[in-house]
Amino acid sequence: MRIVVLTESWPATDVPVVTAPEVARTVSEAWKATVADAVVEAFALGDGGARSADALPGARSAVGGAQVVDAGGSLVLTPADGARRWEPHALAAALLGLAAEHVHAVPSRTVVVPVGDESPAGDATDVWLGGLAQMRAATSVLDLVVAVGSQRPLLGFHGMSAALRDGRESDEAIGRAAQAQEERWALIAREADPLAAQRSLLGSSRLSDQPGTGAAGGLAYCLAALGGRLLPAAQILASLSGAEAAAEHADLVVAVVPRLLPRTLDEGAVPAASALAARTGVPAVILAPSTRIGRRDLMNAGVASAHEATTGLDGLRQGVRRVAQTWSRRP
Repeated sequence: MRIVVLTESWPATDVPVVTAPEVARTVSEAWKATVADAVVEAFALGDGGARSADALPGARSAVGGAQVVDAGGSLVLTPADGARRWEPHALAAALLGLAAEHVHAVPSRTVVVPVGDESPAGDATDVWLGGLAQMRAATSVLDLVVAVGSQRPLLGFHGMSAALRDGRESDEAIGRAAQAQEERWALIAREADPLAAQRSLLGSSRLSDQPGTGAAGGLAYCLAALGGRLLPAAQILASLSGAEAAAEHADLVVAVVPRLLPRTLDEGAVPAASALAARTGVPAVILAPSTRIGRRDLMNAGVASAHEATTGLDGLRQGVRRVAQTWSRRP
């Protein structure tokens, strides 16, 4: 039996979290210890944020203010010097450096920027270096992919400002900050949207209305305005890590996530696992510390079942053993 596992982090008892690569190793070892003849391939996806490339195999180099990992035929960026968030000026320098290196590449070199949903360390518009049109032209030689951790648009009732107010509607200070944020980005979008206009069957559509543009404090929008394509982070990371290819021959796809909430079914390793499983008609299952999601919601998300495990590595191992015993084929 062949099992493909997509892992995020796992809550721990003695450290903040167990990292996605360590979760992948633990799951693989525990599964094989339970079912000796199982073929287990575990892939660390992490949270889809700025440091996602750390878990990817591939040659590494430095360009501008970023480290570059050559993975799956694409160049995946991560902040230099171990920073946890993108600094827009440093990211801009990296994009310009890669554009200069690959100006004559045919086809265009694919550059992936994982942004997840964490705001950058600075004003997101600084990635334009003060001029969107000029920066857009300078980086047009690249096939830019922006890996996002949210499908939130930039503006409107479901945009960044709505997320800022969510659960804190009675806080006047938060309300004023959200209103100021909405007004500022509306002005920015008024100038940037025409430059980044996209055509659709219904005519021109505003970039600021597109799902994912509100991710990472607007950084996703700023990169999309440069011509970047917005894709769910887990989807692109599954492809780059090799999980997509491995799942073509899998009998079961497992997502290991640190929490199972309604949002988890739409973003992260769970939808990536269900999509991979659906391609060949095999089951997708979830392992999480809590599984308070209804059966109908799981089925709508393409998930066959959800299994619960306690925090820490020992709890994770025990949970993996139960899942392995439940889903292993018996003669």
